[in-house]
Amino acid sequence: MMPRHSGVMPQSSTAPYTIDTGVSTYQPGMPIQVQILGLKYHGFILEARKDRSNTPLGSWQDPPENTKLLQCFGNLRAAVTHSNTVPKNNSTTFVWIPPVSACPDAITFMATVAQSHEIYWLNVQSHPLLKGQGIACCAVKIAYGISIITTLFLCSFLITGCGD
Repeated sequence: MMPRHSGVMPQSSTAPYTIDTGVSTYQPGMPIQVQILGLKYHGFILEARKDRSNTPLGSWQDPPENTKLLQCFGNLRAAVTHSNTVPKNNSTTFVWIPPVSACPDAITFMATVAQSHEIYWLNVQSHPLLKGQGIACCAVKIAYGISIITTLFLCSFLITGCGD
């Protein structure tokens, strides 16, 4: 998440940006709106991550104007970034979809935000979003798998029964 701005170092001061989700919990597969709040910015990269991990989670929906999706670790929609240097602001809203399986207890949004080519901040973070109470991520996959097996069994039974 380090910009390739030759000869320019990140700011060491506290970033004038925050990442806001408007929620404190998430549910697998349910969209979450994310905004980078603060001064106008020209560049950014934004990811969702499991605590203390460098691997992005989930997927971003169709990006807003002047932004695009990035592929990371084989995930085609792992991150969202700027597509040009047209200023973005508090009205730019991104939509993130949490993973349906292997969802962690907490997710944090991480960003690098560039106010200009020479001025940028690393590790701008949201407050952690906790997995909703009573959510079992694997249960979705198990229920789906059982329904497929049941359907296949019933179909094969009906097909075999029709030939007799």
